[in-house]
Amino acid sequence: MEENNIQLQIDRMNQKLDLILEETAMQKQNRDTVTDLVDDLSLVSRDAFKSMVDGLDDAGIEVDGEEFNHLILNFIRNIDNINMLFHTMESITDLLKDVSPVIKQIGTDATGKFNEFDEKGYFEVLNQISMAMENIMARYSKNDLQHLSDNITTVMDTMLAITDPAIMKKVSLLAGTFRELDQSSVPEYSIWKAMREMNKPDMKKSLGYIMTFLKMLNEDKMEKG
Repeated sequence: MEENNIQLQIDRMNQKLDLILEETAMQKQNRDTVTDLVDDLSLVSRDAFKSMVDGLDDAGIEVDGEEFNHLILNFIRNIDNINMLFHTMESITDLLKDVSPVIKQIGTDATGKFNEFDEKGYFEVLNQISMAMENIMARYSKNDLQHLSDNITTVMDTMLAITDPAIMKKVSLLAGTFRELDQSSVPEYSIWKAMREMNKPDMKKSLGYIMTFLKMLNEDKMEKG
């Protein structure tokens, strides 16, 4: 019984020893593979470096070995930053892929809206306004524009008064009457005929309107004076 136990322990030890030997053999194989790879890379690197040096010599370019080593060290030292830069570029590329359809749609909509404005003549209106501003700048001096700026409140008050519906109606009536008036068929009036016309009620009302207007204008002028 004891002999069986001893044999069993010996078998287990042999199995463990076999595993250890197998693991050692695998590690040695891996080391040999890495060593071969390093040797191959060293050969390739030496050949590549020699070719680069020969090319630099042919081009007449001198390379400082210390600076080159310093460059390599900086590259290795900043490898994390370089990886981060690559990750950032990948993120930007992905973002551009997602945003490109949106930007394209915005460009299409903007182009369509510009075409719509062009068809409606908005750009032509802006062009005419620009030409009008150029004519104003060419016709009036800086002092004239300054004077206009100083009196812009009075100008706006006048424009607002003119755009009153009642005044606009009278101005429109006056313009329509003047347009319809045929100067070739205007009759001649003597003093006596004019006096007879002035005695008519509608003419008296018109004269009263004119006199009242002139009187109010004169009073306003005297107050401001």
